[in-house]
Amino acid sequence: MRGGHGMGGGFGGMMGGMRGLHSGGMNSPTLDNLTDDSIVGSAYDNKVVMRLLTYLRPHKRDVLASITAILIYTVGNVSVPLFILLGIDWINRGDLRSLNVIAGVFLAVTLVQFGAMYMQYVLMPKLAQSVLYSLRTQMFNHLQDLSPSFFHRTPVGRIMSRSQSDVLQLTETFELMVQSIADILSLIGILLVMLVILPSLGLADWRLALICLSVIPVLFFVLSYWQRFARRSFMRIRRAIAMVNGEYNQNITGVRVVESLNRQDENLKHFNDLNYEHLDANMQASRYSGGLQPMVELLIGLSFGVVIVMGGFAVLDTAEASWGVMLAFPMWIQRFFEPIRHLTMQYSQLQRGMAAGVRIFEVIDLVPEVQDDADAIDMPQIDGEIKFEDVSFHYVPGTDVLKNINLQIRPGENVALVGSTGAGKSTFVTLIHRFADVTQGRITVDGHDIKHVKRHSMVNQMSMVLQEPYLFSGTVRENIRYSHEEANDAAVEAAAKAVGAHEFIMALEGGYDSILAERGSNFSVGQRQLISFARAVVADPRIIILDEATANIDTYTELLIQNALKEVLQGRTSIVIAHRLSTIRNADKIVVLDHGQMVEVGNHEELLAAKGFYSKLYAINYGLSTEGLGPDPAASPGAAVPAPADND
Repeated sequence: MRGGHGMGGGFGGMMGGMRGLHSGGMNSPTLDNLTDDSIVGSAYDNKVVMRLLTYLRPHKRDVLASITAILIYTVGNVSVPLFILLGIDWINRGDLRSLNVIAGVFLAVTLVQFGAMYMQYVLMPKLAQSVLYSLRTQMFNHLQDLSPSFFHRTPVGRIMSRSQSDVLQLTETFELMVQSIADILSLIGILLVMLVILPSLGLADWRLALICLSVIPVLFFVLSYWQRFARRSFMRIRRAIAMVNGEYNQNITGVRVVESLNRQDENLKHFNDLNYEHLDANMQASRYSGGLQPMVELLIGLSFGVVIVMGGFAVLDTAEASWGVMLAFPMWIQRFFEPIRHLTMQYSQLQRGMAAGVRIFEVIDLVPEVQDDADAIDMPQIDGEIKFEDVSFHYVPGTDVLKNINLQIRPGENVALVGSTGAGKSTFVTLIHRFADVTQGRITVDGHDIKHVKRHSMVNQMSMVLQEPYLFSGTVRENIRYSHEEANDAAVEAAAKAVGAHEFIMALEGGYDSILAERGSNFSVGQRQLISFARAVVADPRIIILDEATANIDTYTELLIQNALKEVLQGRTSIVIAHRLSTIRNADKIVVLDHGQMVEVGNHEELLAAKGFYSKLYAINYGLSTEGLGPDPAASPGAAVPAPADND
C-alpha cells in the first residue's frame, strides 16, 4: 500500500501487524484459487495474445516496421529457389541475357532480404524489452496497491515467480511468437509456390509437390504423439524446479535454525532427492526431444528421395521436368520443413509462455480490497479526532473479529489497546490505517468517513511503527526519510534526536551515511527499532500508531523510547498496543478488548479500581494474586496470556 509513512517495515513488517488474517480468510484477492504454477497451457491463448498486443500500442511505428521486415524476408526466403530454378533453366537454354537479369534480381533480393533480417533482429528485441519493461512496472505498481492480507496469505515465492520468472518467460515467448508467425507465412508461401505458381507457369507438375508433401500427415501424427508425453515431462520439470527453489528459500532463510539444530546432512539428503527429481525430469524431456529430431530429419530425407527419384525419371524419360526443378524442389522442401522443426521445438516454450501470461494477467487483474471512491476527496489537515461508530469487521463472513465498537478518541489523546492475543487489537489499528475497510458501521477522522477520502492524503498525515522493525538497504539517512524524501538533513537529525537514536548513529563509522545490510541485519533489533521510530517522527504525523513497537527490544532501549515519546507524542493523537502494561500506565484512555468486543474503557487507576478484566490482566502481568478479580483472560479457547513484563 502506498502512502504509509514511518512504518516499521513495508510489507514484511506489516505482516506482524496483521495477525488476525488467518488462512481461509476474508474474500480478498489471493493466488490460492488461481492457476496452478505447474500447469502448462496451450501453445496459443487468444486472450493472452490480445492482452499482450495492448503493450505494443505506444510502439506502433516499430511494430509496422517489424511486420514489413518479416514479410520482406519471408518473400525473399520463398523466392530464392525460384530464381535458382529459372537461372538453371536459362543456362540450359543458353539464354545469357535472361540469366544476367535473373542474377541481378537475385542479388537485389539477397541484399533486401539481408536488410529485412537486420531490421527484424534489431526491432524485435527492442519491442520485447519494451513489453518486459511495461509489464514489470505495471506488476510492481499493482502489487503496491494490494492489501496486506493478500501478501499474508500468498507465499512470497509465488509472487516473485509471477513478477519475475513469468514476466521474463512471456517476453521471451513474445519473440518466439513473432518467429512462429514468420515460419507460418513461409509455410503458406512455399505451398503456394509448389502447388499453384509453378504449375501455372508450366515449370513443375503439382502432383510432384503433393507426393513430396505426403509425409506431412505422418509428421503431424508423430508430433501429436510426442506432445502427449512431452507435455507431462514439462509439467514435471516445472513442479520439480518449484520444489528445488522452495527448499533453497527455506534453508537460506532458516539457516540459523538449521545450523543450531545440526540439520545440514538431513537437509542435504532431502535436497538431493528433490534435485535428482529435477535432473531426471530434464533428462526425460531431453530424451523426448532427442527422439523427435531424428524423426523429422528422416521425413525430410524421404521427401528429398521422392524428388530425386521421381524428378529424375521425369527428366530422363519424359522431360516433363527440368534440372532446375530438381534443384529447387529440395530447397523448398528444406525451407518447408525448417519452420516445422522450429515450431516443433518452440511448441513447449509457447505453452509455457501462454501459461505464464495467464498467471501474470491474473495478478494484474486482482482488484485491491481497499479502493478510493470515484468521488473521494483529499483529507484536509488532520486534528486527530477518531470515532468508531458501531464498527464491526470480519475476515471470514460470519466470524466477526471486531463487534459493535463505539469509541471516540479526542485530538491529542493517548489511547492504549490491551487484551489477550487474538482480541482484535491489531485489527483495530489496521482499520484506522485503512489496510482494510470496515464491514459494518464507519470510522471517521475529524468527522470525515475514511472510506470517502483519498487514502494517500489521509495516511500521509499518519505514521505506524510495528513490532518487527523493517529497514531497507541503503544509508541510515535514507531509511529515516524513506516516507518523506523531501525532508532535509536537519529534519532527519531532529527526528533521530527526538527518539534517542542520534547518539548511537553518530557513534557509527559513517554516521547518518552508514550503510545498512538487507533488512538492517548489521544493526541490533533495538537500533533498528529506534530508526523506525525516527522514520515515523520525521513525517510530523498528526496520528501515530504503535503496534507493540517495544515488544522485541531490551528494557533500557524501551526506557529511552518511552522517555522520548513523552515529548514526541505531545499534541499528537496516539494509539498504542502493548502487552507490557508498564508501558501504558500513563495513557489518557485504556481500551480493553476481549474477543473483538470492547469490555472496558478508562485510565489505569479507574480500571484497577473496577477489578474487572484489566485488573486481571495486570495481576497476571506482574505475577500478583488474581483472587476476586475479573474473568480469566485465558479462559476462552485460543486465548493467550500475555508474557510477564520486565518490571521497570
